[in-house]
Amino acid sequence: MIESKLKLELLQHCRHDWMNKLQMIKGNLELSNIERATQIIDEMVIESRQEALLTGLGTPRFSEWLLTYNWYRPGPLKLGYEFTERMKIPESYDSLLLQWAKKTAAAVDKALNTPSDQELYFLFEQQEESFSIVVEYEGEPLQSTPEDIIQEPVEAKLEWIQDTSASFSIKLTFD
Repeated sequence: MIESKLKLELLQHCRHDWMNKLQMIKGNLELSNIERATQIIDEMVIESRQEALLTGLGTPRFSEWLLTYNWYRPGPLKLGYEFTERMKIPESYDSLLLQWAKKTAAAVDKALNTPSDQELYFLFEQQEESFSIVVEYEGEPLQSTPEDIIQEPVEAKLEWIQDTSASFSIKLTFD
């Protein structure tokens, strides 16, 4: 029963998002703003392709969390993600990625000092025998330093690419 309710709730959120986008397209078409309507459609196609890559990643719990975080987010932090290509991550990393990402998002959200939306972005990259995730934040200054917020996960090498109070970029490499 609970599982059915959760599925229906997810479908409701998804339908709500699609209806909002369709209304934006319709409104722009009614205003004869064909360029903007086409742009919205193009954005929807890109978003759908990225969602397809995420759902085929091989990490069901992590992928579900990343897909639905923005629907249930507790504060101003939004999550985004991008794939440069189709890739597979061994399912054995599912729990590790989920726990690390949850802790990281919660810590960044807690360190925000603004009610306006800020974004934490995940970029997935496949290498020959490994994979990496670049995690980026750029926005309002954080109340804590990124080094105090980000914990290096077990089984990954963490490399700091950029680090200021208003932005950071790290690369996690998993062998």
